[in-house]
Amino acid sequence: MYALKHEGIIREIDQIYTKHATGCEKNDIPYGVYAFCRFTSVEDAKVEARDFYKRSMVNGHKPLFFVADVEVKTMNNMRAGTNAFIAELRRLGSEKVGIYVAHHLHDSFNLDYSKADFKWIPRYASDGKSVIKPRFECDLHQYTDRGKIAGINGGVDLNILTGSKALKWFIGSDSKNPTKPTSQKTIRYTVTADQLNIRKAASNSGKILGQLKKKDTVQVVSIDKNGWAKIKSNNTYVYVHSTYLIK
Repeated sequence: MYALKHEGIIREIDQIYTKHATGCEKNDIPYGVYAFCRFTSVEDAKVEARDFYKRSMVNGHKPLFFVADVEVKTMNNMRAGTNAFIAELRRLGSEKVGIYVAHHLHDSFNLDYSKADFKWIPRYASDGKSVIKPRFECDLHQYTDRGKIAGINGGVDLNILTGSKALKWFIGSDSKNPTKPTSQKTIRYTVTADQLNIRKAASNSGKILGQLKKKDTVQVVSIDKNGWAKIKSNNTYVYVHSTYLIK
């Protein structure tokens, strides 16, 4: 999940965000965005929310959730400003909206978390590895800023789920009426070829994602008229040719 930072009156399109959002969409990676809030009044909060939403949706991008990042006191009533920010995002069409609040400011800000769909709190251990739980209930805990991800230089923020919401809630497309998973009948097959390509699409031109070996077993959902077997892999489907499968 990539983030879009928003610094007060600096209202420019973040080219890094555009690059990352495009990369996520091309590779079917779910992502959300957050804004570092600097509003100084209720009306200013609405303006920031509109600007944040507009920049997040630039070039047809469609983040799955929006977050108000509240870490600095910029007005006397941070609760009112945050409520206005969230309400404006919802008016614009945001279905999933969260609050990211600094751990040490949780009590003094006295934010109305009932206005948001989820609560996200950072709390790091000094060694960057241990996990120190937040003192407050939350749905996401950002436990380090020293994480490592292949292809990214330097440390990255890492998070763990700590509330009742499963990962699929965050990356699903419908927050209010989630589709209940339906069980699919599958049939077990055994691979007969020494190596059998696993493809992203049911075609010889489909991208090769990996290989199965002889005597590997797979659970087949269906086989189309061209002989391609549809196989469930984690939360998606992949394909192999049924010529090299036996029951």
